[in-house]
Amino acid sequence: MSEQMNKISNYFGAFVLGTLILLLFVGAILVTVKLFINIYRKLKGVKVSKITPCRTCGRSISNTALICPNCGENYRELNGVFDSIVMCFLLAFGFFAIGVAALTESVEWFERTFLN
Repeated sequence: MSEQMNKISNYFGAFVLGTLILLLFVGAILVTVKLFINIYRKLKGVKVSKITPCRTCGRSISNTALICPNCGENYRELNGVFDSIVMCFLLAFGFFAIGVAALTESVEWFERTFLN
């Protein structure tokens, strides 16, 4: 019974690891697409507004505001992070590098676990 449970946990671990690696590469692809959209906007001269209306009160606030100074609406994250070419490049590179490292380690683990 213990050997069968070990096999099941190994298969489940392989599934979870494969799903995680897939999500890392999909994230890298999505951020890369956003990077190219930002580059296209920059080349075409489309300006991304640094000011946006608040969701609650409608007054103008900065894209990087965490809290609206007028009504106190909490945005919890920076709004303009994905509008930056450099940040998109760094995020895409980071996702891709972590995905490659995880894939390398998982292939070694897979060989040790299933091909012995």
